[in-house]
Amino acid sequence: MTKVRSLDKKWKEVVYAMSGLGPNLMMILMGAYFTDAINPTMLFASTADNKELMAIAGGFIHIIPWIFPILWFVSKAFDGLIDIPFAKVTDSLNTKWGRRRPPILICFIPMVLSYIGCWIPIGSKIFDISNADQAFNAQLTNTIWITACALIFFSTYTMCLIAFYGSLSQVCDSEGQRLRVSSYKAVFDTIVYALVYALVPVILGGANMHIDTLAIVGSILMCTMLIPLFMIKEGEKYGYPEKEGFIEEQPTLVQSLKVTFGNKVFLSWLIVNCTAFFGLQMFLTSMNSLIVGGMGFNPNEMAIVETFAFAPVPVMLYLFEKVKRKKGVRFTYQTCLIAFAIAILSFDLASLFVTGGNKPLQLTISIVGGLVGSWGIGAFFMMPLLVPAQVSSVEEKLTRQNHSAMYFAAQAVTTSIIGAIASSLVYENIKMFYFNGKTGAFAHVDGYCDNAAHAVLASIKLEMPVNVGDWIGIDTDAELILEGTLKNGEVFSLGALLVPIIVCIMCVLGFIACFKMPKDFSADVVAVELKKHNPSLDITPILNEEKPALAKEKEIPFRNAAFWVLSAGVFGFIWNGFQLKSFKDCKKEALIGGSAILTYLLSALIPFFSIYTILRFYKVIEREAEAKGVKVNNKIIPIIFSILLPLLPLNVVGLTIMQLDMNKVDIV
Repeated sequence: MTKVRSLDKKWKEVVYAMSGLGPNLMMILMGAYFTDAINPTMLFASTADNKELMAIAGGFIHIIPWIFPILWFVSKAFDGLIDIPFAKVTDSLNTKWGRRRPPILICFIPMVLSYIGCWIPIGSKIFDISNADQAFNAQLTNTIWITACALIFFSTYTMCLIAFYGSLSQVCDSEGQRLRVSSYKAVFDTIVYALVYALVPVILGGANMHIDTLAIVGSILMCTMLIPLFMIKEGEKYGYPEKEGFIEEQPTLVQSLKVTFGNKVFLSWLIVNCTAFFGLQMFLTSMNSLIVGGMGFNPNEMAIVETFAFAPVPVMLYLFEKVKRKKGVRFTYQTCLIAFAIAILSFDLASLFVTGGNKPLQLTISIVGGLVGSWGIGAFFMMPLLVPAQVSSVEEKLTRQNHSAMYFAAQAVTTSIIGAIASSLVYENIKMFYFNGKTGAFAHVDGYCDNAAHAVLASIKLEMPVNVGDWIGIDTDAELILEGTLKNGEVFSLGALLVPIIVCIMCVLGFIACFKMPKDFSADVVAVELKKHNPSLDITPILNEEKPALAKEKEIPFRNAAFWVLSAGVFGFIWNGFQLKSFKDCKKEALIGGSAILTYLLSALIPFFSIYTILRFYKVIEREAEAKGVKVNNKIIPIIFSILLPLLPLNVVGLTIMQLDMNKVDIV
């Protein structure tokens, strides 16, 4: 029987790669904001405008600070441990609907509902949090409730994603197609991270919306997880193509684990990935606090920095492929780790503690760091998908047994435990430390009071003077003391400074561990390694079959060029909309016909029309700057880039410069 091809058209490869976009977006949103939303201690290490919007409500700590990190670690570790039995289930499942689709269908609704439950701390609605005793009851109830919801969410999310990842070796019929789908998914992951880290703060500020509301509304995007249900061609309807050429007797769980962890090629990657992932997970969990709390950036400034970190990633993926072909995977990935280690230190160099709040200096350091770090970001997205898919596919062709999901499970269980240690046990505890920037004294914040009282307690322990005379509009004395102390630059979050150092160290250790990896993960290398453990395997089909498929990699430049436009457009189209709204609110004369919508459409759809728009904008900006005695940048640079990128919403560089000038003259 002729094998049924699931991805028989190029557009299907793109759509299929988008399957995990919604769940990944929500998971990354949770990883970036959730623990700080329910325990916003480190957010209050600055006077950033949107700090309260990133918390669920008013700065209250919704959980018990010393218990929750332990339970959160258990939940995250459980998420990793269940990967292995779940992978075995989806690898050996035998139904008339196929192997991968039933788990997705069964787990989808519980996944969505439990995710929403995590963002609704029911205890804070039942008890009066202004009462000390009831506040503790609320924290205890929330701690139990959130842990229970998280266990359900992590379990169902894992099953859905494991089934999706496990299907890659089945739906892709060549190494070239796997590489394309992996690249597509890496670009979608890049866009997801860009949305979460750069645009979410802007959206929160623009809509005056708390992070929990955004998370609940955005959960509808998880529907992309239903895409495989309509695209995987398996089961009775298609004549059970998933069984074609396979031995009926599947390996046992023990045999599957032995094969997976006994594959030295895969194991060498696993060690590197775990080392780097420790630092990466800690960084991703704390990035929001590092920028808002550690550097004191507002949403627009945060968006600028993240634009330079994420917008170039698709181009970096193209360059990654070029370097990989010449130097191999190992060398290329090592350069990514070193680049990220250097870039992460910019969060310390640009912190309020180091710069004293000098915004031009902070932005310069952050932008340079973002550009350097973008070289590694794309590789972090692509490699964990490409390596297991490639190893399992080669093994499938040689042994006629499919347990591809087990490779992803092995990768997931190790990174989940490592990530749980980094983001829960380490980060959630170090962020509870404050220190005196003048004397070096530090104090640990604990207890069952709200965040403002925590910071005040730290201030008292550190014997720091406070000046609250110029602060108005704050309700409680505790918050007055907190804000005055912070504004005077006397108290800082120790965690905000420690995280970049820890991440840098782990990236360097990952660089060293890379020397145990093979220079490449080509089908030839994987096949030779498998033959070492099983000399009876005939690897000649792999040597002859996979090489022609590599020619398809030549399509990557065109693909990545297109996705670069998409990636930049995600920032540009939304960012430009916020800029136009600012001009509409303050100076309609900059808008064509006084309409922000008309100006937006003309700039977006008519090439080079943005030059005229920039001239109108800068007429207002320069007049306001002159009236206030402020010096702004020259409009020539945005115009030059408008020639290179003729549509204004794609002109990220021009938008960045304009935003900086708008900030200077308070057109925000």
